[in-house]
Amino acid sequence: EPSKLYFMERIRKTLFLIPLIITSVFGLLKCSKDDSNNGSDNQILIGNDIFQSYPNDPLIITEATITGDYLKISFGASGCDGSNWRVNLVGSPGVLFSLPPQRGIRLSLKNNEICYAALGKTILFDLKPARTTGNQIVLNLAGWDKPLLYNY
Repeated sequence: EPSKLYFMERIRKTLFLIPLIITSVFGLLKCSKDDSNNGSDNQILIGNDIFQSYPNDPLIITEATITGDYLKISFGASGCDGSNWRVNLVGSPGVLFSLPPQRGIRLSLKNNEICYAALGKTILFDLKPARTTGNQIVLNLAGWDKPLLYNY
């Protein structure tokens, strides 16, 4: 009965594809993740070795705002779901003694995910370790064209 075998084979292939399609649709819907928290787990790291050697995988910063002692950064990069990304905010120990003083900072991303989905994340960073003498500092974030004024 070739027609019955053909029909059974078509059903088997269709049943195999349904979970794959559902998984793909849910994967596409989960492309932006907000990892904002109270900032206690994410502090800016200051140091020359850190600033020079921490990973610098490609990313695009889409938003950067300071509220109180926290810098909120939204960014995008390619990946599968972003769950394996290691993200840090790193700062140069050197400060330009202008008025107000200025410090270079950058978002460090280590991305081992080999997928082509465009993903977005938002993370909050505690800026207290970036303080210097006085009550404000300008933070120049690499990849962001506007200086960020941090008042403390």
